[in-house]
Amino acid sequence: MHGARAVLRLLALLGAVGCGLVSRDVTGVSFDLPAKSYSFDTNDSMWKLPVGSFPSVPCGYGQLIADCCHPPAPVPTPDCGVTPLFCENALCTLKFPVTVVQTVNLKDEVPQLQNVDKQYLINVSISQIRYSVSNSLNVDLPPVELYIAPADVTSPADSRAQKFGTVPVLQAMTSGDDMVDLEPGSDVVFANYAHEFGTPFNFIAAATVVVASGSPIPHGKVVITITAQVTASL
Repeated sequence: MHGARAVLRLLALLGAVGCGLVSRDVTGVSFDLPAKSYSFDTNDSMWKLPVGSFPSVPCGYGQLIADCCHPPAPVPTPDCGVTPLFCENALCTLKFPVTVVQTVNLKDEVPQLQNVDKQYLINVSISQIRYSVSNSLNVDLPPVELYIAPADVTSPADSRAQKFGTVPVLQAMTSGDDMVDLEPGSDVVFANYAHEFGTPFNFIAAATVVVASGSPIPHGKVVITITAQVTASL
């Protein structure tokens, strides 16, 4: 009996010591991820839109125009470097990527971290990743894919950019808010960047705009703002 009591006292002592170490060295912290807005504006030079009308142009096998970028004479030859045309679904179609990049610096942008001496966050988790939309675009905006990447990466095509979520199709002239569709393992991807919270990183928002000839030419702007809540230990 005395031996059992001694073991219990020893276990209690070890537990007290362990708890003391945790309470002194680990502090929980929660904060809002700095809100970042991504503007998809048809006035931006990334939008390779035609000037004037965009009439329907059939293309492909059996059509007068097989290659939208090299039509037969006397049809004018378009500059596909300026207006990227492809034959899709038997119609000459504009197709081009639009990318918006925002840099995040947790150390500078999160008040709870500005006076922290430590260099690392542990047990990082991210939740409540939401988007809100202000939308004056006259056509639907295709899905916007969200990537996280080192600060020197600005393209989702870079192998170092990691996809972590998607904002689904946004219907023309509609606004509102909802949850981001997250990729499996997105919390781990984010934690890898937030771990060294003094090192800036990029969020990249990318969409591929598709405009078939004969359809309305896009005009207007969509602003997507991403917010989230983060919990971690110092």
